Amino acid sequence: MTTTTTAARERTSRRREQTRARLLTAALDVLGEQGLARSSVESVCERAGFTRGAFYSNFATMDDVVAALYTDRAGALVDHVEERLAHGLPGADLEQVVAHVLQVLPIDRQWHAVRTEFTAQALRNPEAAATLARQRADLRRRLAPVLEQALARVGRRLTVPADELVRAVVTAHEGLVTPRLLGDTGDVEGFEARVVTAVIQQFTEEAAR
Repeated sequence: MTTTTTAARERTSRRREQTRARLLTAALDVLGEQGLARSSVESVCERAGFTRGAFYSNFATMDDVVAALYTDRAGALVDHVEERLAHGLPGADLEQVVAHVLQVLPIDRQWHAVRTEFTAQALRNPEAAATLARQRADLRRRLAPVLEQALARVGRRLTVPADELVRAVVTAHEGLVTPRLLGDTGDVEGFEARVVTAVIQQFTEEAAR
């Protein structure tokens, strides 16, 4: 393979990645504004400034777009948590570390609305349910070693399989997001951190010194 051919393929790959990224950005805007049921391939293409051909060279359906958005958001979430834990609080206890992460964890109202709507669709559509289950399983798989390492730093170890702990933590966090976005968080400071900490404590124990 010549250098010229390699460079051309790299340019093509970069253009494809840029096209995909623009389509996903446009799709998130359209889905957030119009909802999943009313959003269309045409509206996404119009917002992104591409043809239908560009869309179908990257995605087969709007459900595929939502799945791709979920993958990207889940990856960003894991990276963010990992970064915050890497720069955590030296000597901090478990609740302080949890509060530290929750304080800086990004909550995107637009994406939360799209995810919630897709979840509702998955309850009625087995294919969508299978897609969502795969995405959630991948999130847990990526998050498990990050949480396990963080727990070791604060002197705790798992008493259950890592997937079970992550499932519990993700469930607790997701259950807290909607009330926060609705403004229904009450006046109790540190409530969310205490909830997540209590969940973690139920699935871990202090490590032997």
